[in-house]
Amino acid sequence: MNNKISFACSPALLAALLLGGCTIKPPSTDVMMGSIASQPQEEHARSPLLTSGDFCVAVSQQKVLAQPCSGKDDQLFEWDLGELRLQDLCLQAKNDSEVMLAPCDGQAQWEWQKDRLFNSKVSRCLDVAGRRHTPGTPLRLAECYGGANQSFSWQRPNPWLETLKKQSLTW
Repeated sequence: MNNKISFACSPALLAALLLGGCTIKPPSTDVMMGSIASQPQEEHARSPLLTSGDFCVAVSQQKVLAQPCSGKDDQLFEWDLGELRLQDLCLQAKNDSEVMLAPCDGQAQWEWQKDRLFNSKVSRCLDVAGRRHTPGTPLRLAECYGGANQSFSWQRPNPWLETLKKQSLTW
């Protein structure tokens, strides 16, 4: 009786093992995969809010716009119990179609609903106007319908990624 184990693999088995790993989703705590979250993971973390077109929500001359991401203070929002804070001001509904920055009043106007920001005060969603994802496009409030221009994600800072970037610059 031969009790030897053979380590020879068929090409089909090897391909199945290699390709099978491609369907496994890495955990969100993975160093690279954890850098973008659809919803804020912790309160008070200053981070960019991204449109589905990979622009940052920014404020310029009191207007809320989609702009290329720069990492500057005018693009770093904080999530605080239903408030979207930018420095000492909050993103609020001005009326049923406009958003504005105003002093924070403790009203939790915003809710994350999957990948959209719902304003409970006026029952509308944050929206990139005109379905355009170009620099300078204003943001507004509009009826929620689930389009790409109403899809946002929260880019949280990743200290591991920043460490890797800094180390790669010192070589």
